[in-house]
Amino acid sequence: MPFAPMPHLAQRQRAGYHHGNLKETLLDAAEALIVQRGPLGLTLSELARMAGVSPAAIYRHYADLNALVGAVAHRGFGLFAIQLRMARDMVGPGMPGFRAMGQAYLRFAGERPGAYAAMFSSTMANCDADIAKAGQIAFNTLAEGLAGALAEQGIDQGSAFSLAVKIWALAHGIATLTTSGRLSPAIGATPESMLLEGVEAMVAAARLAAKSS
Repeated sequence: MPFAPMPHLAQRQRAGYHHGNLKETLLDAAEALIVQRGPLGLTLSELARMAGVSPAAIYRHYADLNALVGAVAHRGFGLFAIQLRMARDMVGPGMPGFRAMGQAYLRFAGERPGAYAAMFSSTMANCDADIAKAGQIAFNTLAEGLAGALAEQGIDQGSAFSLAVKIWALAHGIATLTTSGRLSPAIGATPESMLLEGVEAMVAAARLAAKSS
């Protein structure tokens, strides 16, 4: 299921500040600019120009650039958790649903690279309590999907947390290399197949460990 595209910035600009859309317009502008410059490459002047407002108007909603990037991360984690859950629910519980979550993970990173970069690269994402909570909810969504898959495999669900951390790290590495253009078709595998093979290997290892314990 494709993700809803980010609203076109020009549509936000036409709606204008007087309609109360500046806050979302700035989020969209920051997310778009992060794709080009990274979370640390934003400037108030360029964001104001993209949003069609004065730099001073930005401070009516965000204390500074860090707060704005943090808001992009917070919104991103919320959308991310929703899409992971929707992917699982469309397919069903167990391994099929968890595989769908993995595909949704990579799809989100590819279709919302600015949000993804803010979520995992900005300092605000590491020190702001609200953003940390949103990130934890997203991780818990993944861990819950994995717990269901492990139960189907006869594996103790107590293993879900540590295994989910490893799978998250694998998915993040593949997503980051893909969005940076460092995974090309020349390697003979798609990001999706690489993630699937990695997840299957980890689950198989957990199943073997469960049997031998």
